[in-house]
Amino acid sequence: MIRVEGLEVRAGGFRLRIEELTLQTGEYLAILGPTGSGKTVLLQTLAGLRRPASGSIWFDREEVTRHAPEQRRAGFVYQDYALFPHLNVARNIAFGIPPRLSRARAEELATLLGIEHLLGRYPAGLSGGEQQRVAIARALAIEPAVLLLDEPLSALDRETRRELRGELARLHDRLHTTVLHVTHDLDEALALGHRLAILVAGELRQIGTPSHVLHHPVDATVARLTGATNVFPAVLTRGDDELLRLTLRDGPEIRGLRPPGTQGTLPLEASGQVTAVIRPEEIDIVLSSETSEVSSGTSPLDNVLTGTVRQISLHSAHASIEVDAPPTFTVHVLRPEVARRGLAVDSRVILRFPAAAISVCSDTDGSRH
Repeated sequence: MIRVEGLEVRAGGFRLRIEELTLQTGEYLAILGPTGSGKTVLLQTLAGLRRPASGSIWFDREEVTRHAPEQRRAGFVYQDYALFPHLNVARNIAFGIPPRLSRARAEELATLLGIEHLLGRYPAGLSGGEQQRVAIARALAIEPAVLLLDEPLSALDRETRRELRGELARLHDRLHTTVLHVTHDLDEALALGHRLAILVAGELRQIGTPSHVLHHPVDATVARLTGATNVFPAVLTRGDDELLRLTLRDGPEIRGLRPPGTQGTLPLEASGQVTAVIRPEEIDIVLSSETSEVSSGTSPLDNVLTGTVRQISLHSAHASIEVDAPPTFTVHVLRPEVARRGLAVDSRVILRFPAAAISVCSDTDGSRH
């Protein structure tokens, strides 16, 4: 188990503050954050490459806060591979382990990663994907207490990223190594992490299962980082009938919110200025002429709005559709659905989404609830 308590790290004018963070043994934790959020600073501190100003770091029952890097058994994989150019693949993998174990361990890991045919080659003659596999094998060779991955796929082309993402998942299933993987790529974080943490401006904003963080963000910044494009200022009020009413600014009242409990990260007993989040894949869209299709599938708790398509952006697998309702909603559908549903710019359409698709969170980024 890896545990961080009251950690503060200063790097020039930047400050990283982690009140508490725990990785269970064998867990794969993905930390998502934009450039400059402190992801690499956190990994370097765990690896012993930076000294914290305060706080403590524990590997299992041992405090390692002041230990040198070589005393921690932390395997570190950099995005630029950081291989030794004068050593062949076998010697790169075996670097840092006793010579009597080096050859057998290098061959074992190379076979596991499918690079056993490269053991005699040098880094300059390898592709980016091959170099990263060597870097991963080298980090695993010391049988690390934790494997630290610093955006390990960001320098690779899309197809190689996809292959190595699957490789990392397979390795973890096989070895059960404790992994802390930092990235700015949402798809990567969701595909690999047992839990997802959001790091912004040196602070952990939220941590939980990927599903919970996606559908219950604590604030607008977390919502946007996790792919939510419908993030609206709103007002939450309680009526005389004790039912909650959520009204989007310059937009409609949302139906179906009911106490008790929570819907999002704010208690439904709360009221006032809030942020409403509706993920684009949770909204159904049909032409307004298809009224029979809308009526047949609509629940009393569904919200139904009419709008006009302003833009359609086609991506590899899905289409992003901007609809002025108002406000302006983004809807995601599978790419073939655009033609199948007859959607086009200036089409009049009906949007439908259930109250369960709405998350209500703080209207102030960085607030906790």
